[in-house]
Amino acid sequence: MFKALALIFLLSLPIFGQSIGFSEERYHNALDATFHKTGKIKFLKHSIEIMYDGDETVLIYNGDLLIHQTGDVKKELDLSKRPAVKIFFVLFDAVYHDNKKMLESYFSIHETEGLVLLTPLNNISSYVDSASYKKTDKKLDFLQINLSNKDSIRIEETNEVL
Repeated sequence: MFKALALIFLLSLPIFGQSIGFSEERYHNALDATFHKTGKIKFLKHSIEIMYDGDETVLIYNGDLLIHQTGDVKKELDLSKRPAVKIFFVLFDAVYHDNKKMLESYFSIHETEGLVLLTPLNNISSYVDSASYKKTDKKLDFLQINLSNKDSIRIEETNEVL
């Protein structure tokens, strides 16, 4: 009986979500400064949770809202008023889950030697200048997003097993 329950649990793990370790490099043009962070990302059925190392803040994206939670304090950000933030999460989710249809809603896609170059369509070109990514055997080598305000974000999946 125990073996059967353990097998069911292990087989159902992907239903509940996947977690990866990541490193993030964020360049802020206005400050002419680059910031580095590491943490974990959980891809759940209807949301993405980001937890940074050494910080009790959790970011929870659910499509319409970004919840910024620090301890018991929650702040909700309406993403209809912050389209650039929403585009980041939509792009990251689509790249991680190989959702080409979603990517084609926002970008023209060009692939050469495993490198995927994304050129924004008119619906997001005022927020994103360009994006690119590379994956090896389902692992995200990197996702680079260059924003219209000259900021940039680079995410790399780490080898950390979660």
